[in-house]
Amino acid sequence: MKAYDEESAVLPRRRDAAATRVRLLDAARELFLAHGYNAIGLREVAAQAGVDVTLVRRYFGSKQRLFEEATDVSESVEEIQDAADNAVGRKMIARILAARQDVDAPLFALLRSSGDPSVVARLNAQLDQGLTRNLAKRITAGSPRIRADMVAALLLGIGVQRVLLKKKPLANARDDDIAAVFLEAFEAITKLPQEG
Repeated sequence: MKAYDEESAVLPRRRDAAATRVRLLDAARELFLAHGYNAIGLREVAAQAGVDVTLVRRYFGSKQRLFEEATDVSESVEEIQDAADNAVGRKMIARILAARQDVDAPLFALLRSSGDPSVVARLNAQLDQGLTRNLAKRITAGSPRIRADMVAALLLGIGVQRVLLKKKPLANARDDDIAAVFLEAFEAITKLPQEG
């Protein structure tokens, strides 16, 4: 009879639902970012996460639900919504300047998948609820909704050019330089003076 050797004993792998869910979301973000919604199936997400496809269905139910959770861009919304009128522009540009492709995959995955009408509707709803509606309420100049949408377009453009396209000189510019120019444009568009 062989003596029990603790080091060679193989223990069954512990199941950790939370860790599996995180791995699935990370895999989904990476794949949706690289290929878009329509090009990725649940099997690819499961394989990337190293789990069986049945777990994707168990935790998310459908590809649509997985995509929705993987591309939720609502973080930082409260911080921006709660900012004083004279600081809101600075909060917005700080969020965009902190964006990185690996961390902000949800936003960029949404943009990559924007050929899908349901994704477009969702992105528009998130932008409206998280940014433009709140900003438009602060703007007292004429056409506040158009002004708020112009700010959103400027912010998205900065993020895409810096992070996805890596377009120079914007991609290599100092954050303070970009923020200063953005705040000039923000004030001109919104008529909301921003603090130094």
